[in-house]
Amino acid sequence: MISLLRAYGGYVSGAIVQLPADTESALIAQGLAVTSAAGPVTGGAASATYPRGKAGVAIAATSVVITHPDCNVSSIVLAQVAQTAADGTALRVERVVCAAGSFTIHVTAAATALTSVYWVLFP
Repeated sequence: MISLLRAYGGYVSGAIVQLPADTESALIAQGLAVTSAAGPVTGGAASATYPRGKAGVAIAATSVVITHPDCNVSSIVLAQVAQTAADGTALRVERVVCAAGSFTIHVTAAATALTSVYWVLFP
């Protein structure tokens, strides 16, 4: 996991993200990011260009929207909650709704803590 020092790939500066290891290494080498052990990713809507990632459902939210150029209504997204005990209500992914250019990951209930969700997109 890295903390971005500048906006990258649709993520805002300061976001904590998990990208493929080679990409993270390259961003660190270029001075665009630093290694982060800060826990879950930044909560809220995000953009991505990679076919997989980690999103954060913000406190009191029931979903997170990921904008992705390869997504369409026929896409398949597999997603699962990526932590064991941080939240007592958002226990699992309820459904994923794909649209042209984005998908929305819905969890079981409003999160009482920032909740990390892993996802994989099959366009």
